[in-house]
Amino acid sequence: MITPQLAATFLADETRHCPVPMAPDHFQYKYNRDAKHDYVFFGHQPVRAYKVSNRWKFIEADVRAAGRAITALDWDPHDLIDPRPGGAHQQGGSRLKPAGWRAQIHGWIDRAARTAHEETGCACGAEWGYGYETSWGLRCGLTAAAVRQRCSHYAIACVLPVSSLVWTDETWLIPRALAFILDRRQETDENLSHTPIPCKACGTGVTSLGQRAASSSGWTVLCPACAQTTLLSYRQQFDGRTYAKIRENGPPAGDYLCALCDPPRPAAAWDHCHDHGLIRGPLCGSCNTMEGHGKDFLTLKGGTAHLLRCAHCRARRTLPANHRLAALRRHLHRERGAKDCDWPLHMCVTLIEAADGEFDCTVKCPGQRRSRSTGFRLTAQEIDRIQAQTAEEGLLNF
Repeated sequence: MITPQLAATFLADETRHCPVPMAPDHFQYKYNRDAKHDYVFFGHQPVRAYKVSNRWKFIEADVRAAGRAITALDWDPHDLIDPRPGGAHQQGGSRLKPAGWRAQIHGWIDRAARTAHEETGCACGAEWGYGYETSWGLRCGLTAAAVRQRCSHYAIACVLPVSSLVWTDETWLIPRALAFILDRRQETDENLSHTPIPCKACGTGVTSLGQRAASSSGWTVLCPACAQTTLLSYRQQFDGRTYAKIRENGPPAGDYLCALCDPPRPAAAWDHCHDHGLIRGPLCGSCNTMEGHGKDFLTLKGGTAHLLRCAHCRARRTLPANHRLAALRRHLHRERGAKDCDWPLHMCVTLIEAADGEFDCTVKCPGQRRSRSTGFRLTAQEIDRIQAQTAEEGLLNF
């Protein structure tokens, strides 16, 4: 087996004469909470990844075959199609949310337009939400050359689509072969994501991502019933112990259920307070990643109480440093955000640090297309009050 770095080298070798714009150096398996299977795509070609001693590797023959398959495709950069949802017949300014790669490319162009809007001081009054226009036009002084300059290095499954887009003075067109690659990749990805994986205890096919857990040899799956009967529920028996001691002498987190997930899911890591080094409890890979990012962990049921499992945080009635901004965002979103908005908090609430520990704030949810929340400032006293209130809420559920 070969490493991701060597796989990227072989792909570059196989595609050195390939006219399709590719980025072999993007070929790697990265664990994230949205990972759905053990395949990495090179264009529309899925390549199986294998976890060996906690490191992801590939079979050289599979990697080279993927590179050759891309190189063998017919490529005509002048055979162009309309990538908008429904193609050219859906025009006229109506709103429709495209899926997959179309949404990604449109998002890149939209962000480039927003940057141009800010740089030029455009006074067009454009709304910047997260809806998608069927028109992929240029606005706010953005040019086709600027889009290519800013976005040509963005990749989808190692494909660099923006460099091949063609501007027609009305919208963008994409080579048919490139649309074929991205459509096939999207379809195959969906099929792989819904392929049942057998529970390692009873053999029942499981499709829910929530029942997978990372291990040193790849993903393992336990159905909820088997997870409940074969794994331990955490009873705070290691409260007050340091992460270093548990990591050295304690049981593996994989022996336990995630302290937050319902239905029960195998844990993958011992979560601990990075401010004080104390164990808080076992978490699955998804919950542990959310905690580390410190953005939306507080939206999880029991998330605030879990953070206060650290005895030092609990005694001080304060949250860890990496969750304090999230506490402000959650409070402001509750007070000023769109009702029933389920977008990530950091996408709806903007906080910019000002002088004397204050923050300039803006709340703008995707559902608030007509009722933009104007900027305002949180004083240091208000920030302290919100932080204390958040900690007290967590202690009530402790």
